[in-house]
Amino acid sequence: MKILVLSDSHREEEYLLAAVRQEKPDAVIHLGDHAADALVIEREYPRLPLCRVRGNCDRYDTDVQDEVLLTWEGVKILATHGHRYGVKTGLLTLCYAALQQGAQVALFGHTHVPYCEESEGLWLLNPGACGRFLPTYGIIEINNGTVRCRVMEEAL
Repeated sequence: MKILVLSDSHREEEYLLAAVRQEKPDAVIHLGDHAADALVIEREYPRLPLCRVRGNCDRYDTDVQDEVLLTWEGVKILATHGHRYGVKTGLLTLCYAALQQGAQVALFGHTHVPYCEESEGLWLLNPGACGRFLPTYGIIEINNGTVRCRVMEEAL
């Protein structure tokens, strides 16, 4: 299974669609800051599973949760924007929250800085910002319970 992870699109919808076209994912997660941008994916690809969480710029988007715990192919993924965990100053609080919920992957955005690291069975992935200045995004691949994450920094 291939999951496309997007964040901080800030109304740059064309890059979201370009990432979907390029990666052909099985599912998409948008980590907020204009989570409503991801609805363009829903309109263009109505059968593609889409999950959105609310970022600090999505205060009025009340139909979107602050975080979700997803399970795909037996792998638990915590998806959050990250501002409530203080990710601009450190990742320890997010790590504890993910481990407490039994997650193997913790997704966050907010910093606009791509980050991908695995430590002791927990992947931390920030896809960066899918906007106009060098758009980036993340990929999660799940194969027989094994997880691999990466950041794509190529221009779309």
